Amino acid sequence: MPLTAMGLIFWPLSFLFFFRKDPQRLLELTLIGGVLQAAAVLVMGGLGLQPAMAPGMLFIAFMGLQLMLGVKFPAAGRVLKFCTPLLIAFSWALVGSIILPRLFEGVVLVWPQKLDDVATRVPLAPTRGNITQDCYLVLDLVMFVMTIFFLTRREADPRRLYNAYLVGAALACVVGFWEMAHRLVGSIPFPKELLYSNPGWAVLDTQMSGPVPRINATFTEPSACATFLIGTLYSTVWCALRGYGNWATRVMIFLCTLCLLMTTSTTGYVAMIIGLALLIVYAILSRERRLFRRLMMFIAGGVLCMGVTTLALAAFAPDVIKAAAEVMLETQDKKQSASYEERTQKDADSYQLAFDTYGLGTGWGSDRSSSLLPGFLATIGVVGVLMLVVWNGSLFLKIYRTIKGAAGERSLDAWMIEATFTALLGRTVATLISGPVLGTMDFYVLLAMLVSALIRLQTRAGKQVRA
Repeated sequence: MPLTAMGLIFWPLSFLFFFRKDPQRLLELTLIGGVLQAAAVLVMGGLGLQPAMAPGMLFIAFMGLQLMLGVKFPAAGRVLKFCTPLLIAFSWALVGSIILPRLFEGVVLVWPQKLDDVATRVPLAPTRGNITQDCYLVLDLVMFVMTIFFLTRREADPRRLYNAYLVGAALACVVGFWEMAHRLVGSIPFPKELLYSNPGWAVLDTQMSGPVPRINATFTEPSACATFLIGTLYSTVWCALRGYGNWATRVMIFLCTLCLLMTTSTTGYVAMIIGLALLIVYAILSRERRLFRRLMMFIAGGVLCMGVTTLALAAFAPDVIKAAAEVMLETQDKKQSASYEERTQKDADSYQLAFDTYGLGTGWGSDRSSSLLPGFLATIGVVGVLMLVVWNGSLFLKIYRTIKGAAGERSLDAWMIEATFTALLGRTVATLISGPVLGTMDFYVLLAMLVSALIRLQTRAGKQVRA
């Protein structure tokens, strides 16, 4: 099990915070490490342990020791009750990963988790993919619950966690600009061995869009980079419009937008349009004049900046305009590309698997689709998807009631609810367009931040009512 260069950074820091009894720092390091998805801190055979897992596993160990030593978490019962639908859905996925591949073994064809050896569908059978995906699922679930336990305590500071999330996004953007400079100039060194050290992923860092290089920053491919940045963009734009943001938030809006454009990812562009449409619809339906006014100013400022930039480039760098036009034409023609047809075929095959298995699915980790919904239907089936719909519906309802009940309150918890919800919404929208999984540890830390803020705000509101 060789230790990588990234491991020499993350493991010492993680053990330092563990022995200093500082779980807050471990969570912050998990969020920062969440952007380094193409790197590994430890290599085990053909698998690489992602950087976020080093502090994440030590955080789980620290919280487990706390529970064993009798440390009480007053909100533990309420947390488990709140998350019961999600826990049931996860249990169904785990049980299904054991039973369903054996129940439908050899009956249907699936796309395997790893396509390096065979680029075609194979007969369904229990594989190592079921075990590894179950391990990731259990690890993410435990991390989610333990993070909520910690964040419902007084010493936790969710503001620092959100700042760490923005630091991670800024790191991804800086690396993206560095990669672009390296690919354009060539003489500028770029640390590929450090950032792309995970042997379990195929890193697509040589793609082009017309004459323009496509960047993937610290991620495995441009669409993965765009998916992460969309979440950050949704969150920072919403915080700025709602008046929660500061100068750092506004800087991140600019950096994320510029880096998203450089990925030339259709997923990112479509998710940006969907986000803008959702903002306009919400501003109209909510009838919040201040939000609508800020949104119109934001759109006008964006259009003005694009117009000025276009005029400046047309006057001083016309080749850039030609290259941008070629990129847009290639983006529009992606529906005729072989990769688009391959992804569409994978999704169609995954939808068919839901019918062929009578809505039960093939088992978690058995099939790998191109998008999230067909992947869920093919693996956990209609039953699992309905459980997730129930959980998400109850979560949305609680968010709506809590925010409505705390109307006008500018508390830290209200800010965290809106900031994390929009970040999760952005990543989910992008993954629904083109992404097979949501199973990264930093995603579940953000989800835990959202749930813990909801619980704190509801608890405080209940005490005020009783008083």
